[in-house]
Amino acid sequence: MLRTACWLFVALVSSLFVSTGFAQHIGEDGRLVFPERRIAAFAYLGADESLMRITGSRIKTREGGEPGSWVYEWRSIAEHYEALGDTALAESQRSAALEAYLKANIYYALAWFPGNYTAEEQSAYESQLDVYQKAGALFEVPLEVVDVPFRDGLLTTYVHRPVGVVNPPLVIWTGGSDQYKANHYRPAQDLLSHGLAVVTFDLPGFGESKAWPTDPTSDDAHMAVLEYFIERGDFDSERLGLVGVSWGGHFSTRVAARNDPRIDGVVALCGAAHEIFSRPVDAYEAALQSPERMTVINLARHMQVGATAEAIQAALSKFSLLDAGIVGAGETITTPLLIVNSTTDPLAPLSDLMMTHESAANSDIWLLGTSPHCAVSYWPVMIPQVAGWLVDRMNRQPEI
Repeated sequence: MLRTACWLFVALVSSLFVSTGFAQHIGEDGRLVFPERRIAAFAYLGADESLMRITGSRIKTREGGEPGSWVYEWRSIAEHYEALGDTALAESQRSAALEAYLKANIYYALAWFPGNYTAEEQSAYESQLDVYQKAGALFEVPLEVVDVPFRDGLLTTYVHRPVGVVNPPLVIWTGGSDQYKANHYRPAQDLLSHGLAVVTFDLPGFGESKAWPTDPTSDDAHMAVLEYFIERGDFDSERLGLVGVSWGGHFSTRVAARNDPRIDGVVALCGAAHEIFSRPVDAYEAALQSPERMTVINLARHMQVGATAEAIQAALSKFSLLDAGIVGAGETITTPLLIVNSTTDPLAPLSDLMMTHESAANSDIWLLGTSPHCAVSYWPVMIPQVAGWLVDRMNRQPEI
């Protein structure tokens, strides 16, 4: 039995990333309030912080697609960068085109964020997919778009391969309820640099995977993707891993609990286990007035329930890992598991992290100081270490 607790306190200026105010709403003074953790997250992904703040000052409404609206202002920037990319490509400036397309990709993501719900947001999401595939054609190893059979339909995945590695180890990466498969270029680079291939896809209920609801069995999608690429035969099926972030972190824990011996390691990054799924109604009322308001509303929309405290409580209660017996019943998880988050995340609190850690026979836990949900301010240092953790688990010899 191997269970290690590791507290990592990275010396970064986290005071810049404290969430203040409500999430992406227009205040009483008519100005946009956008949480600092969201600004930090998109800056990490490649957006310019100063440009985000300037653009935010022009946004007067979350609705519609006219000048001054959320979608219009972000989309205008994305279209500018996409046009730069098209011009650079026409002039055979490959690296400049790639850089411009990746910039456009992030601003299109901002345009549909956080819900990909309205017609304007969905159009921005389609534009993001188009421009990411333009960028992907210029990757050192071109992006591959693969449709994986799943529940009488097709689950679209993006395959990123490391340079010069034949049959590389494979990592399945999923984001959360508002971070979809074209948003993961930056962290994927850290895994690719370690020789790992990365397949990204949208969780059931989100992005291009809306044909299926998000429910407690949604980790079936992860297994469908894993099985498909194992059978394809061009990856090292002896070295397999999985990373899930936020809502994806919840489902990565469910995958770990399957105890599939083919999986060498699972990373649950800021994944909720029980507390948020067992709150009283007044707690959900408070969440709807908190800095995470739009995160909660977005999740409700994609669970196809009303954005009311009562409806959200009823829908989320089905997801508790404690009630499902996945955690809190002894060391039921044998898959090597890494749990990562801050100590002050209100959506995946310390109690959840410790309960998951104590339910795994072979687990590490990294606690990243005081930071909002998913500890984004630590990602530049933490994600390369996650890649190293996965490689270490993949290279370990089985115990005799």
